[in-house]
Amino acid sequence: MGRLLLTQSQVTVILSTAVILAFTILLFLSGYVVQQRTVTSLQIAIKPRIPQKPPGLQVQEARKNVEHPEIPASRIFGRKGKIAYTNLDAAQQASQDVDWKRLAHVQIARSHHDVCSAIMVLADLHRLKSPARRVLLFPREWAFEKETKKRDEWRDPYLDASRRLMRMAARRYGVELRPMSAISQTTAETDVYSLVSAFALSDLERVMSIEPPGLLLDATPLDAVLAFTESVPFAMLQDSREGDGVHSQDLMLLRPDIELHGQLLVRLGSQAGFNDSALPSAFPDPLRLASTLPSSEDDNTTRTTLIRSIGGLHEADRHFNQTAFLEDVSYLRFSDPKLPGPEYDVPWADKVAARPKNKDADWVWTKMYGQFAQRRTEVCGLDLETWRRD
Repeated sequence: MGRLLLTQSQVTVILSTAVILAFTILLFLSGYVVQQRTVTSLQIAIKPRIPQKPPGLQVQEARKNVEHPEIPASRIFGRKGKIAYTNLDAAQQASQDVDWKRLAHVQIARSHHDVCSAIMVLADLHRLKSPARRVLLFPREWAFEKETKKRDEWRDPYLDASRRLMRMAARRYGVELRPMSAISQTTAETDVYSLVSAFALSDLERVMSIEPPGLLLDATPLDAVLAFTESVPFAMLQDSREGDGVHSQDLMLLRPDIELHGQLLVRLGSQAGFNDSALPSAFPDPLRLASTLPSSEDDNTTRTTLIRSIGGLHEADRHFNQTAFLEDVSYLRFSDPKLPGPEYDVPWADKVAARPKNKDADWVWTKMYGQFAQRRTEVCGLDLETWRRD
């Protein structure tokens, strides 16, 4: 048999083809690896963040037969009532076992002015990947008023803007829009809308409401309290220190119940001037949620605060720590006694006069007001409103 002789050009072609084929295979494999890593990263980024049980709540449940640490008396209720603890019969139950489709964060828009601030809270929950549902309650009349009316008919000038914002919230942040009826049916100017309407959300097991306006810095503590707190009809935040700007109605935890909803409508609907600050009075034994939780079981000195008020910066002393103020808090509420609200563009002279005296507190105060204005533009596409002194 004769040998097959290859010319130099044929050898060159074969070698070139082999090199090209090898590099093509390597390029394909490297691209495949990069693609899989990218897909995995996207899945991790999109997947809701599932909170773990708060260590403090685990410790409280484990010590059922032991006297609990004393919590300071409430400004409103004194030492009346009891603390709502987490119900953890199975101490090792994984948080993935929680049916998050039955839990929700609820915001209420009683007027057009409230819409943006409520949506900002829900948008922050979406940004921080809260696994719970997000619900916005709004007056039923907004849903049924005609888009266009005759020229001689009165029309709400702000209705279109509110509808636009709510549709955007539903599309972009997965917000569920739920119409609510007034708890007292009078004239349009005096109709009262209340969180009582949340008791009618029968498709949910538990809902949490935090008072706007504010900025959500860490959703994990709130999600953990929502998911793992003992199931009770009504619980609220513990308010225990004068001057901190935090109140019981800043955080409310409800268990929807149609029968209870009807009873509350009958009882509270007839009260003149009713607002949600009076809602706790409808329950004989107020259940209070401790405003701070231990961050670890081993170190009880490190604590996470559920809600902090920016108004507390006016009381800052020389030991104030600006880093700790923002790092160990879940929600920063803008209840400032010296300004009308973060959504208003206050004249410069008034803003300077309202700044905290402590320089570190002033830095945090200025930063957070600026951050709120930026988030308002990003979420709602709105500038600050003009404020006029009455």
